[in-house]
Amino acid sequence: MKENDEFILDIKRLGINGEGIGFYNKLAVFVEDAIPGEGHNVKITKCEPKMAYAKSLEIKHKSEDRIEPLCKHFYECGGCQVMHIRYQKMLEFKRESIIEAFNRYTKINPKTFEIKTTIPSKLELGYRNRSILPVNRGIDGKLHICMIKANTNYLTPIDDCPVQDKLINELNEKIIGIANSLNITPYIHKYNRGILRYISIRVNRNNEALVTLICGEKSPKIKDLAEKISKLDNVAGVYENFNLDKKSINPFGEETNHLFGKEFIIETLGNIKYKIYPTTFFQLNTNQAEVLVENVKKLAKLSAKETVLDAYCGVGAIGLYLAKNSKEIIGIESNNEAVIAAKENAKMNKIDNASFYCGDASNIITDMIKKGKIFDVVVVDPPRTGLDEKLLNSLYESNIKKIIYVSCNPSTLAKNIDKLSGKYKINQIIPLDLFPYTSHCESISLLTRKN
Repeated sequence: MKENDEFILDIKRLGINGEGIGFYNKLAVFVEDAIPGEGHNVKITKCEPKMAYAKSLEIKHKSEDRIEPLCKHFYECGGCQVMHIRYQKMLEFKRESIIEAFNRYTKINPKTFEIKTTIPSKLELGYRNRSILPVNRGIDGKLHICMIKANTNYLTPIDDCPVQDKLINELNEKIIGIANSLNITPYIHKYNRGILRYISIRVNRNNEALVTLICGEKSPKIKDLAEKISKLDNVAGVYENFNLDKKSINPFGEETNHLFGKEFIIETLGNIKYKIYPTTFFQLNTNQAEVLVENVKKLAKLSAKETVLDAYCGVGAIGLYLAKNSKEIIGIESNNEAVIAAKENAKMNKIDNASFYCGDASNIITDMIKKGKIFDVVVVDPPRTGLDEKLLNSLYESNIKKIIYVSCNPSTLAKNIDKLSGKYKINQIIPLDLFPYTSHCESISLLTRKN
């Protein structure tokens, strides 16, 4: 096989980034926007030793699960990788991605434990409670909200995003209109120059918004823009943030200033309240986050006698939700701002049996276990890279009875569980869809100590 080769390819399964995968002489070929069950006439665009990439020239046989994308920007944007797949089928694919990960990365037979059907999101559209979108000047000479096209640095203008909360779309349009009236310049990455780099908006279920203007340089025009934004309906507070680093991959810079209105908004999961600041980590799908923490609670089966460790705890979303049914909650988080927020959230909810520590989860937890601290239940919610080797070894050698693993990556989940499987049994895995019309798959796994 070589670049520019053309042939008919049957698509067998879906990749972790939403691409279709077929096999040519046992070599995996990845085809963007292709769906399992389809036949495509493809052209090879890139060859590697263990895989190849192709583009579809023609769909020879369409899947009955192919639909017209619900967003007009779908093919230019790349934010929602699988909006061309019927939602119910996508739920099946997300469950299958967990099975595939165990088959590929472990010797554990996924038929030996229960994998539930994927829990659908209560909202298929309008579920995202946060946006951080770049700003650019369009061919019309005006500023536009943009998305970064997948696998490129190209900014494509969008005037509506159906997976975002309706209020976010409305405010983005109004803010861009005000910015244009004030002749605000957009940040140009090539020259590391220009005022407005990103607009960040967070909303809660009370329809309150926190707006942050992320800037590439300082200008008095920002305060003028912020003041006008603060007078818009539903805007609770406005911040400015300065990211002056051309090489930064993080939208937010180090300097953040509160300008108008409230410093935070309040969100709730069940009866627990959480303070949300501009950079606070909180699940993007609030309704489904509530489903997630409730399922963690059910799997934990707490009787108010257990000491629970909440690793990678963020602002305490899971730990505080479990506190009422626990003897003690200990949360570990590497982000100091999140730890401060977790402590504030505990105080606001009058929870006095939860303590939070800032630092590397693997180091702190390993030290606690070595010093004899006994945990009855451990909840881990790591980043996509999964648990590191040190923490895996500590959990393996501990006498912890129950581990609840919240995962956003089936591949690292399977690899981590494989290393724990010598001493832990997989009871069940619950997939749930936190991000409809994307390829991301969230899951909750229950592991119990073998006798």
